[in-house]
Parts: sequence; C-alpha cells; structure tokens
Amino acid sequence: MLPKTVIILFSCFLKRSTSCYLQFDYTVVDGHMKRIYNTEEITVVSHTTAEVMIKNEYIPTLCCKMFNVKSNIRFISFDNCWINRIEEECFSEKIENITLQIDIINNQHLRSIKTGTFKNLKVQYINLKSNAIEVIEDKSFLNLTLLEELNLSFNHLYTFNSEAFINLLNFGSLNLESNRITSLQKESLVVFRKDHSVLNIKCNELTYINKHFLDGMNATNVELHLDENNLMSLPEGIFDYHNFKEINVGKNPLTNVSKFFCSKNCTVHMFGFSCEGVDEESVQETVQNIENWIDENQIILYTDGYCTFNKNNSRILSFEWSSCSANTNSENFDFWIYLEIFIILYNMM
Repeated sequence: MLPKTVIILFSCFLKRSTSCYLQFDYTVVDGHMKRIYNTEEITVVSHTTAEVMIKNEYIPTLCCKMFNVKSNIRFISFDNCWINRIEEECFSEKIENITLQIDIINNQHLRSIKTGTFKNLKVQYINLKSNAIEVIEDKSFLNLTLLEELNLSFNHLYTFNSEAFINLLNFGSLNLESNRITSLQKESLVVFRKDHSVLNIKCNELTYINKHFLDGMNATNVELHLDENNLMSLPEGIFDYHNFKEINVGKNPLTNVSKFFCSKNCTVHMFGFSCEGVDEESVQETVQNIENWIDENQIILYTDGYCTFNKNNSRILSFEWSSCSANTNSENFDFWIYLEIFIILYNMM
C-alpha cells in the first residue's frame, strides 16, 4: 500500500520572545492525519510511512524544538514558507528517520546553509531549489551515505565550496543551474565517486576553470554541463585522465580552445559546442580543431546553426540551446506582503 500524502494547512500561530514562530502538533494514524491544537511541537506517531507537505505557511525559522518525530517519514516539504534560517543540526537531531527526500523550496529569504544542517541522515534526495542561498558553509552536507541527488538550482551562490560535501558515498547528481558561480577551483569535484555522475552548472557566471578542477574525482562516464557561461578558454589537458559520457560547453564566448584540451587518457562520448559568442577571428580554427577531434575519437557532436561544421558529417547533430531564464516564484507574492505587514502591525500592538 502506497503511503498517503498528507497536505497540512496551518493557520499562523505567533509567539513573542521565541525564534519559532509556528509551533504545531499532529499525529498520523493509518495514513490519516489528526490535528492536535495548542501544543508546542510537531509529533508524528505512525505505524505507516507518511509524506508531509507544508506550503504557504509563515515559518521564518526551522528550529529543532518544532519537531518530535517518532516514526519514519518518507518525504517532508517546506514550500514557500518564508524561511530565513534553518537551525544547525535540526534535521539530524529531530527528524533523522526521513527515508527518502527533503524539500525546502521557494523561500526568498533563506540565504545560507550552516555547518551540520544536513548531517547523518538517511535521505536519498535533497531539494533546495529556488531559494536565495548565497553561502554554503563547510560540512553542511555531512555523512549522508545514501544521498544521491542535491538540487541547488536557481539560488544566488557566488562560489562553489567543495568542502561543504563530506562523506557522501552514493552521491551522483548536483544541480547548480542558474546561480552566480564565477569559478571552479582545484579539486572541485572530489565529491563525485559514483560512475555516471552529473554536474549541471549551466547558466552561471563562470569565467575561470582551474586546470586541475577534476583532480581527485574518481567517477567515470560523467556528465558536465558547463554551457551558457562566460568561459573564454579550454586550456590544454583540462579534461585529461577522465572519462565522460557528455561535456557541454555550448554558448560560451570561447576564444582560445586548445587542440589538446582532451588528449591524454580522455574519453568523451558526446560533446556540445556552439559558435554563438565565439570570437570571429578564431572561430574557423576552433571549428576545424573540434571537427578533427571528433572524427579521430569517434565522438558525437551536437551544435547549432552558428557553426560552419561539415553538414555531411554523420557525427554532427543539430541542437538548439534554450535561453537562461530566471525561476522567480510569484505565487502568493501578494499574500506574503500582506502577511508581513500584518506581523509588523501585530508586534507593534
């Protein structure tokens, strides 16, 4: 029997002189929720596995004393809850038995993830999409031995902190699309140990990739999505000694592409490249170098109409890149403005 999805719609309960503005209690029995009022924590008691979704509630701080989970929760989600802070080790202390996924999404005041926020959990997926996260501290994601995917897309990250991800034994997918990351430093991808891992860092502001950014990465058949950034060069040897299912560098203003950017013990099955934005003086030489490379190594190339590759080459496929777009969350925007005004007025009473 599949677990019943429980949607919780709480009214605002404000307490002065406390960081936890919303406190509530409920039990889940045989897949059905019974609300218990006037208590000071969330209590989950169940012989079945529950899915809990909290949406459009004013919860500025997720703090440990809000939770008292006494059974497994398959999935918990906080969507558009005005969260601006997650108390350190909150989940590991109080909801360590979430078995599948944590979603904290669409919170436009959540600007940082602190050390130990996600620690010693059993989850496979963490979704932090569409917040306003600028900083992820060291060891924010620690000892998550079952974690497979992490979504940090559509945030405001300026740097990629590889020290945030420690002991993630099964980790294989990191989505950083549409942030503001400007560089990838040495050993950035050591977190990837699992074959067929995927890094999506498209639509950022990358201008620099350290030649040794792949050092320490043991995964093979990796997908790298570096498209729609501000990269100007692919230096010699940048992808050497690694095996890739796909590398996509399309829609970067590349002016310096070495003939040997992938030549020593480097295998690529598919390569994405666009001439849009490429310097006109170097584009023909770049196109010729790439076409020679794909022919010599039997690589499939996908590209758009901006390049003048040989149309009769069966290894060259037509592809159109979509434009980067903001993922703004306008849903209930007016509601939150009115709610914030109400809270200000309430506290003035």
